[in-house]
Amino acid sequence: MSTYREIIGKKIKKVSSDPSSGLDGEMWYNSTTGTLRGPAILEAWTSASPLITARYETRGAGTTTAALCIGGYTTTTLANTEEFNGSGWATGGAMPGVKSASATGGTQTAAFVTGGYPGPGGNTNTYEYNGTAWTAANALGTARRNFVGAGTQTAGLALGGMYDPPDTPLTATEEYDGTNWTSGNAMGTAASNSGSAGIQTAALNIAGFNKPSNTAVTEEYDGTNWATGGSVNTTRQSLGGSGTQGAALAVGGGTPSASTATETYDGSSWTTSPASLATARLQQGAAQSAPGSTGLAFGGLAPSPYLSATEEYNKSTTAVTAAAWSSGTNMGSARYGGQYFGTGKTSQVAVSGHVPGSPPITATSETYDGTTWTEGNNINTARYNGGSGGVETAGLVVCGRDPSSAPAPQVYYSNVEEYNGTSYSEQTDCPEAAYGKAGAGTQTAWVGVGGFLGPAPSPSYSTASQEYDGTNWTAGGAAPFQAVSMSGVGITTAAVIFGQQQNPAANDKVYDYNGTSWTAANDMNRNHGGQHSACGTVTSALVAGGSGPYADSAVSELYDGTTWSTSATLGQSGLRGGKGTSSPAAIGAGGYGPGFFNATEEFTAETEATNIETFTTS
Repeated sequence: MSTYREIIGKKIKKVSSDPSSGLDGEMWYNSTTGTLRGPAILEAWTSASPLITARYETRGAGTTTAALCIGGYTTTTLANTEEFNGSGWATGGAMPGVKSASATGGTQTAAFVTGGYPGPGGNTNTYEYNGTAWTAANALGTARRNFVGAGTQTAGLALGGMYDPPDTPLTATEEYDGTNWTSGNAMGTAASNSGSAGIQTAALNIAGFNKPSNTAVTEEYDGTNWATGGSVNTTRQSLGGSGTQGAALAVGGGTPSASTATETYDGSSWTTSPASLATARLQQGAAQSAPGSTGLAFGGLAPSPYLSATEEYNKSTTAVTAAAWSSGTNMGSARYGGQYFGTGKTSQVAVSGHVPGSPPITATSETYDGTTWTEGNNINTARYNGGSGGVETAGLVVCGRDPSSAPAPQVYYSNVEEYNGTSYSEQTDCPEAAYGKAGAGTQTAWVGVGGFLGPAPSPSYSTASQEYDGTNWTAGGAAPFQAVSMSGVGITTAAVIFGQQQNPAANDKVYDYNGTSWTAANDMNRNHGGQHSACGTVTSALVAGGSGPYADSAVSELYDGTTWSTSATLGQSGLRGGKGTSSPAAIGAGGYGPGFFNATEEFTAETEATNIETFTTS
């Protein structure tokens, strides 16, 4: 009998605890548990951050860590592009024209898209993407829609499709050399709404619609001729395909109802995977050049409405846990527009704010330790929508207003209070009486900007910024914007301020501060408006919630100092509170959306770990 080392080439070691990682085929004996352990192949779909814009009849390109979502349809055909970085989606360049149900291929920095809607039976327009912008290229030879592509920007394919009238699936193949489209040999089976995978000289066309019914046929292309390959186990159309000719993935699609089925191809036959999509879908996008061990499915119909949901497929020894918001302990008082400070979800203070009832303001302060909210001493001047900063034992509250004075001219405050972990004390007033002033920093080094100034003699938005050193106020750089209820993270010499609730409307604007001047940065992908949860630093920030529209602001976004990308979705959308110095430790507490609530949610960032299992020794 051969030993494990002779067969595998690796020795079984004796250890008292499992290592944090391991390679496929590696094993060890855990003497503490008395078990044989090792990394095991895991095949699963994992929920990922959603698209910015829900859509169907969309197409994809790239890999699971660098993908494109190209065009599609909502209530109208889209021209926009979204880019996926393996964690979330960000806005990419817009196409010169709208497109859906098109053929695509290539990578995130070198993609092509051709044909599709609009047009009575499709069009021939071709565009190329360089990672930033789309440009028009030479036209496809045959106008068509509901078809797919494969390959690269300089060696691409357009496969099958449909042209109407007479609404008939096509066998036509066209090859792209980066300049011109030329006719290739026709497929053996006409198909529209199929899946695809591979490159120009080794491609797959997977299943699809062959009037009057769906087909299970897979065809393989060698760059010249088509040959019949193995049939899929679930006959369907409008599916997603990715991978190579010898290691492909087919997922979702219509049978005719939306499916969760996943199948893998080894170059000869299809095997039904034990991993199923969490959300049944058809007419979705896929990362076409992703290897067969990974995949990406996004958008689509389920069967209605259209989706923003994204899922990642992984077949490896790595277990991926997607970023997520989970419920924490509810606050003692439902409120919104309160002032928050702390390090994050294990150390947070919520003070004052707008509450239901009369008077519509509270002076109460609550402290969260990651498990329990505990009421502490009141703030001296009850207020809401003021600026804040610092940590649980050294907090700062600046300005704000009192809604109790409505409908008469409301009272706007310049009051500043510091918190020492037990009580609040009055400090030197801010030079401006304002509400909705954004701020970032600590109790002894804080910068505030913007806000809505008092109603007398005339209401206006401030463009001033002020810096606080724990005792005195000095003027900072003037802001190139007028805003209220923005949020901020960072320090006085490296801050980022984002969102806006008013003037003229909620928006997605972002500005960086270097201690001297404000500079416009890349916009957020979604219109979060104001009054969000905001945690992190200028190079690693998170925003969640906001003034609206409420359903849209449920999706949180991450900022790396340059680019915003979508992340996990809050369970409760709307105005949210929360502040922290670490984006992975973000918190969302209280809020309004509409109606007051006291819900607490805690953020957990995406993680990866080796999937270690016990193996039988019998």
